Amino acid sequence: MNLAPFILAQENWLRCDRFMELALYDEQDGYYTAHIPDIGFRGDFSTAASMSDLPARRLAEHWRSACRDFGRNLPVIEIGGGNAGMACAFGRAVGFWGRLRLRYYMVDISPRLRHLQALVGGSMVRVFPNIEAALRHAGGRAFIFCNELADAFPARRFRYCSGSWYELGLSVQSGAICWQERECPHLPTSGVFSTWARENQIVEVHDSFHRWLTSWQPSWKCGVFVNIDYGSTCDTLYYRKPQGSLRGYFAHTLMDAEEILSMAGRCDITADVNFSDLEELARRIPGDNVQLLTQRDYLSPCADPADEIQHHLLAIPGAGDHFRVLITQRHEHF
Repeated sequence: MNLAPFILAQENWLRCDRFMELALYDEQDGYYTAHIPDIGFRGDFSTAASMSDLPARRLAEHWRSACRDFGRNLPVIEIGGGNAGMACAFGRAVGFWGRLRLRYYMVDISPRLRHLQALVGGSMVRVFPNIEAALRHAGGRAFIFCNELADAFPARRFRYCSGSWYELGLSVQSGAICWQERECPHLPTSGVFSTWARENQIVEVHDSFHRWLTSWQPSWKCGVFVNIDYGSTCDTLYYRKPQGSLRGYFAHTLMDAEEILSMAGRCDITADVNFSDLEELARRIPGDNVQLLTQRDYLSPCADPADEIQHHLLAIPGAGDHFRVLITQRHEHF
């Protein structure tokens, strides 16, 4: 992807989230929309769901419990289902679809992945381009979950210097694309700005995910929302990360914030999730019950400690605490 025309069209400064939006979601050249090869060993990165069926089995157990609270056969909505591996594992965990008349909806922004999900799921799933459409078909009642979704949303990037926060974006200088900072008179809402006001510290804010999350809340009447992702609470998020957490993955190779510029559209780009911000957003809805767990605490009830891969997913320090699970339970009160 040639970024220079986009940058120059924005007066030679392109915000980080705008850059990520182009690199990941441009209709012609975006990574997720046009170029993602697969998820797992054949792709550029792996998720817990591509490594083990443990997350799907735990989610299936959680869904059964939710059905007791919200009615039998509560519809399931998976957001960002990738290659549909989680959907298939979920189906196996509940004894497949027909016996329970399970309504399983998948939501994905990527036409390429929606096609793959429909192909793999067949008549067992229905695929939608946005969650609002899925919620309409579910009647507003749903067990909703996503795994490594928020980290893929475009993030803004900031650096603290001499008592002020500056926003980082892309500029063309002497024919090369580089990071350049500008004054930012209006910061987005996030706890990082007070917690990590340390000289030269770089932070990211998933402002686009916050807006997206807020936008569909009125369409969700009741059920459970499970959000699994890598990240931490605000107080520890940037421990030993003075350059922030923005990074890329290509063929399972880690790339830093400089290297991803030349690979835009051909690699995954991500940043750690601030779960303190997400928990604060969730608690703003009166009556919702909100719980934040480590991945270890969430997956342990269904885990086999003797299984090597499952042990990896539960390890502390490691994936067991580097991933968090934010659970929101809502009874009908809108």
